[in-house]
Amino acid sequence: MTALRVRRGDLVSVRGRWQEVKAVRNDRIASGGPVVMLVFKAGQPLRVHPGEALEVVR
Repeated sequence: MTALRVRRGDLVSVRGRWQEVKAVRNDRIASGGPVVMLVFKAGQPLRVHPGEALEVVR
């Protein structure tokens, strides 16, 4: 699933561990390109390109 389709409550595989998504925010990097910020219930937020494929469980 692409990063754009991830939503709150989904489980996302990050470095071999499943993290529950607390919030999803659309943002821009310094150069102006779009990024999706995934905020997890535990651990650090993750910034990914909107079209990046992620392992997701709903």
